[in-house]
Amino acid sequence: MAQNTDYKLILIGNSGVGKTSIFRKLSTGEFSESNISTIGIEKKTFYVNIENNKKEKKSTNVALFDTAGEEKFRSITKSYYKSSDGILLIYDITNKETFQCISNWIESIKESIGGDSKYIIFLIGNKLDLINEDGYERQVTEKEAKEECEKLDMIWGGEQSTKDIKIEELTQLFESYVQKIYDKFGEKINKKQKIERVGKYNDRKGCCQSNV
Repeated sequence: MAQNTDYKLILIGNSGVGKTSIFRKLSTGEFSESNISTIGIEKKTFYVNIENNKKEKKSTNVALFDTAGEEKFRSITKSYYKSSDGILLIYDITNKETFQCISNWIESIKESIGGDSKYIIFLIGNKLDLINEDGYERQVTEKEAKEECEKLDMIWGGEQSTKDIKIEELTQLFESYVQKIYDKFGEKINKKQKIERVGKYNDRKGCCQSNV
């Protein structure tokens, strides 16, 4: 049986861009109209399948963290950057300010994680549905977003309407992000597996082990 991998993904971005809506729709399949700010951190574990280079399916344990976008919670959010394999950076396509803050988020990530860590940042535009509503218009083009990805070494995660997207499509998007992480960095062995491997190794009696 193939070993399980264990990945950590985190949702970040300005307050109000829809991080919690994405998190809860992935978790429950439902979209909530209420705009409730996240206080601190929420976590949900998902089990998805990815393919190795032999096209074999592997069961993957993925922890997704939803973070608060408000400034007063940033110190808590920063502590969760470390050990993240994927960072989903969300902006509101009808709010230019949330897009202009992307470089600040990138700087915060680099300061917290350091240069040796392996992770991918996915840039995702949200609230596509608002363009058709009174009082809203597109303030960020897809071309601008893709150019920002090239400039800041991110992967373009696409635009979406969390309200309108089907749960099956949202799940496939989420799984595609995990697949990209696996394709780039390979299998990540979780701590339990490491302990089991060390235990098996230590059970072998070598020339330097006592028989007592």
